[in-house]
Amino acid sequence: MDQNWNNSANGNSMPAPNMGMDPNFVPNNEMNTNQSQMPNNSYAPQMTQMPQEPNMQPPQMPQQNQQPMPMQQQMPQMAAPNMNMGGSAPVLNQPGVSAAARPAKVKSDKGSLIETIILVVVCLIAAAAIIVAVIFFMKYNEVNEDQEAKTAAAVAEAVAREQELAAKNLEEKLKEPNLEFRGPEDYGSISFQYPKTWSVYENKDATKNGDYEAIFHPKVVPSLSNENSRYALRFAIYNRRFDDVAKQYAGKKGLDASNFETDGGNITGMRYRGAITSKINGTFVLFKVNDKTGVLQTDSDILLDDYEAILKTLRLGTD
Repeated sequence: MDQNWNNSANGNSMPAPNMGMDPNFVPNNEMNTNQSQMPNNSYAPQMTQMPQEPNMQPPQMPQQNQQPMPMQQQMPQMAAPNMNMGGSAPVLNQPGVSAAARPAKVKSDKGSLIETIILVVVCLIAAAAIIVAVIFFMKYNEVNEDQEAKTAAAVAEAVAREQELAAKNLEEKLKEPNLEFRGPEDYGSISFQYPKTWSVYENKDATKNGDYEAIFHPKVVPSLSNENSRYALRFAIYNRRFDDVAKQYAGKKGLDASNFETDGGNITGMRYRGAITSKINGTFVLFKVNDKTGVLQTDSDILLDDYEAILKTLRLGTD
């Protein structure tokens, strides 16, 4: 074949290889030798030498002693074909040519199933965590609101208790100094101290039967005609002997009895507490006043402290 091919290494025209040459022929690979000298080989084809351009030949390198190389290493490496000159497609594993990417292995069905199960488990755990967090937040709000309500109720109760105590203290101060009550001389001149904020009403109807009665109550005395009226203090002198009055209460169910004494022993009698009547539960004392019987009663235990203070001031008058 007489066609020439371009050698990009030295810029010279080299003869195309003879495809019918001897397979044992080893071409001379020393590119640095004088290119004008052709290898002395009878099998080499005669090539027409092309004129060289002046000063384009690279400088010659000193020739070194070389060991004969194996046949595989002595074969010249073919340059990659020039695509611009109609060469063939690049060959794999050649310098400058990248190999095609291998297709990724298809995952097995077993691996995909495991990954799906893991993803489902993770999603379930996340959903459970969210649900637990929501429930915890709701419970926290309920507990917090309940605690706030209890705190507000406790504060309101404390404020109300403090206001009540302040009002009670004020009322106690307003009661002082106490006023003295003294009964008629005909009925023993019984005397005692009562709060000045209480009102007094004398029941004139009681004198019709030879008795005496006075009603005491804070501010305004309730109506005597109303059977549902309750009084802070009743004071009465019955024109009867002590034993006759006391026997009607002896052994009465729902009424506790005990001995009573005050004024240094000048006044003695009995104390009763409980169901005085079918509608009244309270406390009262019976005591002797000469040939008569005195009664001091409270219809409710609401003002029991005031009642106890009055009993301590109960005195028997002298002529």
